[in-house]
Amino acid sequence: MKMKEPKLDDLMDEPSPFQNRDARNQKQHNWDVLRRFGKAVGGFLTNSVSEINNAISNADDRMDDIEDRYNQQIAGNTDLKEVIDSRKPTGKPAYSTLGERLDNMYHGQKQDIELPSEVVGQIIAKVDTINLSPNVLKIGHITDLHFQKIIDPQWYGEAVMDIDHVRMFGLFANKLNTLVLNGDQVHGQEIGENGPNLTPFEGSRKVLMSRNDEVMSTADYYSADADVFANIGNHDDGSVRWDNPLTLNELKQAYGVESFDTYRDYTVQKVRLIVLNVFDNTGSNLRRATNSVISQSQLDWLVSDALKVPEGFATIIFTHAPLEGFFDNKPYSDTWKNINHDLVKGVLTAFTNGVRFSDETDNGKVDADFTSQGKRDLIGVVSGHEHRDVTAPEVHNGVRGIERTCSVGIGDGRELGTYNELASDVIEIDTVKRHVKFNRIGYGDDFEFNY
Repeated sequence: MKMKEPKLDDLMDEPSPFQNRDARNQKQHNWDVLRRFGKAVGGFLTNSVSEINNAISNADDRMDDIEDRYNQQIAGNTDLKEVIDSRKPTGKPAYSTLGERLDNMYHGQKQDIELPSEVVGQIIAKVDTINLSPNVLKIGHITDLHFQKIIDPQWYGEAVMDIDHVRMFGLFANKLNTLVLNGDQVHGQEIGENGPNLTPFEGSRKVLMSRNDEVMSTADYYSADADVFANIGNHDDGSVRWDNPLTLNELKQAYGVESFDTYRDYTVQKVRLIVLNVFDNTGSNLRRATNSVISQSQLDWLVSDALKVPEGFATIIFTHAPLEGFFDNKPYSDTWKNINHDLVKGVLTAFTNGVRFSDETDNGKVDADFTSQGKRDLIGVVSGHEHRDVTAPEVHNGVRGIERTCSVGIGDGRELGTYNELASDVIEIDTVKRHVKFNRIGYGDDFEFNY
């Protein structure tokens, strides 16, 4: 015979010979309390779930009603011409889609840029003027940023805290082919003091490495798919401030490059871009702070490699300081020397004319023969260093010099927190029309010429 399965209540209520009546009554009371509590919780949950379901159902009904009304209004009121018209900013060419225009308008809000919103808007307006033809090479150019995180009242004060000058190139994302950081990215004044009692300290090297690395990392991040090339100036190693500056190898490590001297061909636009470091100073007792050295190995590289340019290509060269003689750039004092500048100028003149140039000085020698290569177009040598804009290129023996002002927001007409705090360029090179345009971002004017 099948035994009846006992219930938990029956087992708990079964009297034990070892329990007295009071104990059994207390246990029964406890179970009654638990039962009543369970029924109360169950009722509460049942009612709550029911109320939640009713609320969701009502909300769904209301959303369906709103969507129906919205769709009816859109279907009845939207004019397709209005949508098409919204693609076109006032006085500017129309975008191919409304989405493209909105993406461009609000791209600045996606960047970690601390510039005021009105400044971002002015930059975006400049973005809209860039020639987007794939046959035109677009080069972002920034020089003399002088970035550091400690205010320097002796030099530039709060103006040195301007890493946003690099970040703002993110607003030109996917419109640039390349971005050139053309030297003096770092101010180099966060360490020690000048004087005979200067005591170098290990942390100073780490600070300099960190600042240079931050500029390069920021440029890499915000340049999107554009190539990034870094040059160095006379401030980046800290030699303007102390007697134990970064070595050239340490600067290469900070920027993640094997050499600052480099070039790249842009075959679609038929342009060769060359970066030449005029502060090589390797194995020299001449400080970068006050001397510009082009080494023998650089001369050899220019003659045998960098200036072997394919036919039909135009060449543009970037140096931090202009070559000696351009814009009255002469040694600033008895302690400043420009080494091998004249040899480079001779090589570039021979390059443009397709002839041979041979010379030797106390510091170097060259034998550059371009007769078999023939004439080549040299757009110019673009430099900074002297913190000024030129109104026209300066030409010496067929070599065109182009000088651009500093990014750091100092000088007449520059005001921190405004559009005029900035001063950088987007360079357009059209080799078909043989035309070059410097689109100025910030203080200053656009600048263009034919070559």
